[in-house]
Amino acid sequence: MTLRLLKLATFALLLVGSTGGAIEPGSEFARTALPPGTLTSAQLVARFSGQTVESVTAIQGRESLSFFHPAGELRQQRLGKTRRGHWRVTKEHRICLQMEDLPEKCRIVVKEEGEYRKYIVKKTGRHQHTVTYRIFHAGNPFGL
Repeated sequence: MTLRLLKLATFALLLVGSTGGAIEPGSEFARTALPPGTLTSAQLVARFSGQTVESVTAIQGRESLSFFHPAGELRQQRLGKTRRGHWRVTKEHRICLQMEDLPEKCRIVVKEEGEYRKYIVKKTGRHQHTVTYRIFHAGNPFGL
């Protein structure tokens, strides 16, 4: 009986791991439920692709202006400097940014209280707010 329960528990964990909260191999994603309002992969693409987004970091209050080119190029202006990188969306509902020579970082975006907020999904299951996306502009009106 104990072995049967262990097998059922293992199957249940595998099933949960195959849904939206799955860990990508070699990543920091936690097997945890995503908060209400988490944007799906399709919603992330629709919200960010071809948009210039004004954002602010949660802790340091750094403001950025980022253009998310539909082909995956990312151009960002922060602290008077323009940076280049790439962006993509995973099937696990993460938006991934890779700027210049820095490692790629993948995060969830949650719509809450009328705002879009980016969160790190910690291995502990906690979610850490990192960025608030304030304003979305169609296209690249600032010429980034």
